[in-house]
Amino acid sequence: MKSSRKKISFARLTALALVAVVFFTLSPAMAEAKVLYNAKITTHFPNSTTKVYAKPDLDSKVLATYKPGRPIEVVEVMPNYVGIKMGSKVGYVLRHRIMDPVALDRANTPRFGTALNRYFATMSKETHVKAAPDSGSETLITLQEGAQLGFLDVENGWARLIFKRQYGYVDTRELNALEMVAPVETRGTSDVPIAVYNSFYNISDNENNINRINNLAVGGQRMSKVLSPGQTLDFNGEVGPFRASNGYKPAGALVDGEMVYDVYGGGSCQVSSTLYNVVLQLTGLTVLRRAPHGPSGISYLPHGVDASSGGLNFVFRNDYTFPVRIYAHVQDGSLFIAFYKEA
Repeated sequence: MKSSRKKISFARLTALALVAVVFFTLSPAMAEAKVLYNAKITTHFPNSTTKVYAKPDLDSKVLATYKPGRPIEVVEVMPNYVGIKMGSKVGYVLRHRIMDPVALDRANTPRFGTALNRYFATMSKETHVKAAPDSGSETLITLQEGAQLGFLDVENGWARLIFKRQYGYVDTRELNALEMVAPVETRGTSDVPIAVYNSFYNISDNENNINRINNLAVGGQRMSKVLSPGQTLDFNGEVGPFRASNGYKPAGALVDGEMVYDVYGGGSCQVSSTLYNVVLQLTGLTVLRRAPHGPSGISYLPHGVDASSGGLNFVFRNDYTFPVRIYAHVQDGSLFIAFYKEA
């Protein structure tokens, strides 16, 4: 069967980037700041005030300190910060210091934390994810041929993604081809994904980490399936039980906010959490059950967009009129998950 994947030139990507709207990275500097969500300063730290910074940087000037429970207006969402309205200015607060975000325009505003990935690529050679759109900046991770990545947008020859709780950048000259995610779900095919997302994990030779990577691969394989219209995916039911007979090994896992080692299936929460970030992008998927990893969340994703497995669970339903196929790939520190529209 001839592939229908849509590959585009970097020249055309530059033109598309000028008109594409990437909600997750909306910049108030581009126009008058528009309030997206009403929220509150978290009450999880009742005896602690929250600092509002002039820039999304802990070393920047502190504009104000807010008490727990204070209402705020969110105008921008970043991997580790939110921009909040302060009169005619925008201040920045760490994401884990806010709570209860509610969209003002629920019909046209994505669920809080949704990161719309517009592009994806399969690495054809050694590829470096940089901390800034600058070849001289820090290398966050190095990937090899076959690894896969999802990207938010492309600007000035750099493809941008989310690396844990910051942005990462890939020089598009290192990519053989950059492909587009379907702009709307109905235009997806068995080759063109309707949503993609990836998270990152550390690579080392210690036994705990090797076992964790094994568990990511096993979990991704067991989760990869087709969901018919109306069908529910129960993560623990599909990916578990987390035992040796299913290919899982003992590794570290976050239990009640603390790291516990020698847990069979340790690391499976990264699979469910990455899956949740794909689901967030698709309006035809309904989340039925989901629990975060406590007030601080997990470090390999932006705060507030994780989904526990094991003792808790992640469950969602396909409410589209068409089947969706789930695909997962683990390689070189990148866990990549994509959804496809099936005929």
